[in-house]
Amino acid sequence: MSELTLTAGGGGAVTEYTPPPVGEHKAILVDIILSKGEQTKFGVKDLLFFYFELDAKMEDGRPFLVRKKFTNSLNEKSNLYKFLTKWRGKPFEPGEEFNLRSMLGVGCVIEMEEFRPDGEDKVVVYVDRARKLGKKDWIKPSGEYDGDKARERIEAKKEENNSAQPAYTVEKGATDDFANVGEVEDDVPF
Repeated sequence: MSELTLTAGGGGAVTEYTPPPVGEHKAILVDIILSKGEQTKFGVKDLLFFYFELDAKMEDGRPFLVRKKFTNSLNEKSNLYKFLTKWRGKPFEPGEEFNLRSMLGVGCVIEMEEFRPDGEDKVVVYVDRARKLGKKDWIKPSGEYDGDKARERIEAKKEENNSAQPAYTVEKGATDDFANVGEVEDDVPF
């Protein structure tokens, strides 16, 4: 169990956060969460949160859990498009339908990077990219990930952000590509 720390004026206990180690790690995608209507600096967007378990372990033996956030778009200039293209090792064909659910349980190599935000003492460790990993080398999910808890945190943060920002409108014609079901017809797992 993680050490608990009481914070004066904080109103409760918080767990110590240990960032995952920088470098390459085997990982498995354990969840994708679609959060509609998130307030961003570019207006209201539908966001996707990818959750990965790493082969690296915390002091208590549980695997590190990391997430990467994307706008729900496969436009070739989007971060999601670039991330998935590197991971699967090929670009998307124009008009290609892609079912994100096909990625759940797929292993990869994740590269963790770090940076220090301007004027801050803390170091932030983030998922930079993913690349293919042979199926025989995939790690197994630990069963420690709690998707309900992750969804609650995202919803609470969304409510906090949306109430603190001016209202924007969602672009007309926006679709939920996450729900589209497609078939995988090649040797790439997604």
